[in-house]
Amino acid sequence: QTLLASLFAIDDEQAYARFVTAPLRRLYRDVPPSSQPGFMFLEIDGLAEPVLRDAIARGYMPTLRRWLSSGSHKLIRWDPDLSAQTSASQAGILLGSNEGIPAFRWWDKPRQELLVSSKRDTAHTLEEALSTGNGLLAPGGAGRWNAFSGDAAENIGVYSVFGDPAKGSRNMLLGYLLTPYMFSRILTLYIVDVVREWWQAWQQRRKNVLPRVHRGLKYSFIRAGTTTAMQEASRHILTADLLRGVPAVYNTFFGYDEVAHHSGIDREDSLKVLATLDKIFAHLERVAREAPRPYHLFVLSDHGQSQGATFLQKYGLSLADLTHQLVATDGARNVNMTAVLQTDEAIGHVNVALSEATRGETRTASVLRRILKPRISDGQVDVGRSDPDLPMSDDPDATDVVVLASGNLGIISFPQWKERVTLEQLDEAFPRLIPGLVAHPGISLALVHSAERGPLAIGKDGAYFLRDGTVEGEDPLASFGPHAARHLRREAEFANVPDILVISSIDPTTGEVPAFEELVGNHGGLGGSQREPFLLYPAVFDPGEEEIVGAGHLHDILKGWIEQEQGSD
Repeated sequence: QTLLASLFAIDDEQAYARFVTAPLRRLYRDVPPSSQPGFMFLEIDGLAEPVLRDAIARGYMPTLRRWLSSGSHKLIRWDPDLSAQTSASQAGILLGSNEGIPAFRWWDKPRQELLVSSKRDTAHTLEEALSTGNGLLAPGGAGRWNAFSGDAAENIGVYSVFGDPAKGSRNMLLGYLLTPYMFSRILTLYIVDVVREWWQAWQQRRKNVLPRVHRGLKYSFIRAGTTTAMQEASRHILTADLLRGVPAVYNTFFGYDEVAHHSGIDREDSLKVLATLDKIFAHLERVAREAPRPYHLFVLSDHGQSQGATFLQKYGLSLADLTHQLVATDGARNVNMTAVLQTDEAIGHVNVALSEATRGETRTASVLRRILKPRISDGQVDVGRSDPDLPMSDDPDATDVVVLASGNLGIISFPQWKERVTLEQLDEAFPRLIPGLVAHPGISLALVHSAERGPLAIGKDGAYFLRDGTVEGEDPLASFGPHAARHLRREAEFANVPDILVISSIDPTTGEVPAFEELVGNHGGLGGSQREPFLLYPAVFDPGEEEIVGAGHLHDILKGWIEQEQGSD
C-alpha cells in the first residue's frame, strides 16, 4: 500500500508529511528545546543573482518571492574570487580561505602533480592546508554534499572528509533509502527526469536553439542523479536536521548548475529545477516552525554562470589546438601535449552519493555493494571518471605543455620548468605564444609574470601591470568590472599560480563568453553573470554597507552572524 501510494503521490506534500516528516518527528520528539537560534544555509550551485530575480518574477519561485515581498528576507549580490567555481568559493565560504586554488583543475608546480577539484584526494589535500578548525560550521554543525567540511562535526557526501570516521554521518542517508515510500519516490522521479532530459534535448535540436551542446545518453542519467536522488536525499536529511536541532547546517544543491551547463542558464529546462528547489524550501520552512529551536534560513550561491557558444563552436579550434599551433615552431615540431578541456563535474557528486549509500551494515548497503562491486575501490564508488588518467601526472618530464580549462578560464603550464616560467623565458622559448594568444579574437587577456615588472595582464592593444596598477595602451581589464585587477593580482601571488592564465573574450552587449569547455553555461573566469552570485538572508541581519568581495569576506559576515546569535567559544 505504501509503495502504491508513493507512486501516485510523487508531488503530494501530504503524502510526504505522512511517510517522511511524521516518522522523523516521532524519532526526534524527545530532543530538548533551545532558545538559541539555528542556521540553515541552502546553496544553489551556480545560480546568478539576475537569473534568480528573473525566476522569481516569472513565478518559478513563489516561496522566495513571498520571503522578499513580506520583508522577512533581503537579497544582495556579491563578487566571488578568481576562479569563480565551487571549490574556490566553498573553501572561502566554509573554511574562510581559498588560498592556492587558482582554478577547477591545475598543474601544481610546488606539488608536481595535477590537482582536480572534483577528486576527493584533492579536496582532502586542500582542506588540510586551509582548515583552521574554526570554519563556518564549527563546532557542532553539519555539512551536506559540500566540497569542504567547514569544520563541521558531522558530514554527509562531503568530498574533503569522506571516509573520515571522526567527521562522518549518522547513516541517515541509508535510513531513508530503506523506506518503501522514499525508494519508490526517488526511483520514479529519477526515471521521469531521465525521460525529461531526452525530451528537452530533442526539443532544443528540433527548434535549433542556439547556443547548445551535445547532451548524450550518459549525461541524462548523471543529471537525474543530481536533480532527483541527491535533492530528495537533501530534503530528507535537512528535515531530520531541523527536527533534531542541529545548530548550523550547510547543504549544496547541484541540480541547477548541472542543467544550466548543458541547457543554458535561463532556459526553461534550468528554471524548472529552481521551481523544484523552491518547493523544498517551502517544506523546510514549514518544518522549521516545529523544530526544537528557532531557525534562520538562508539561500545563497557560490558563483553564477555566464552563457555563450563555446570557443570551439565559434572559432573551429580548441584552446589546446591554438596553443599547439603557437608552440610548435620550426625548431620544436614534436610537442608532447596533455589537454583536459571537458569535465562532467556531476559524476563526482554522484560517486560520493553512491559511496555514502554503500557504507554500513544494512541490507540496502549490502545490496548496493553487490551491484556496484566492479566500481568500488577502497570503499569508494567510481561510476565514471570526471577527468581521464593523465600520463604526465606520473612523469611530468615527459610532457612539454599542459592545457586545462575551467569555463572561460584557460591554463597553460610547462611541467618541465619546476618554477613558474617568466614572460621573458616564454618569449625566448616560444616567441609566438603570448602574441598569438592575445591576438586571437576569442581571447581577452593572458596573465603572465615578468621577471622585471612582476605580474601583468596582456591584451590585444595594451597591458595592465598588476604590481603598481599602471596601464600601457588600452586597458585589457576594462570589460571585467571594478575588481578584476584585484582578483588577478591576488591569484598572481599564489605560490602555485599557473605559468599562463587565459581569459576568453566577452560580448559587451550580451555579456556572453565562450567557454574553453563544451558547455553552454560556464564559470571559472571573468566576464558576465558568473561574477554575480547572491545571498538571500533574514532581514534581522545587517551585512553592512561595504560590498562583499571574495568568498572569505562572505565567510566573515556569515560566521559573525552565527557568533552574534550563538556566541563563540
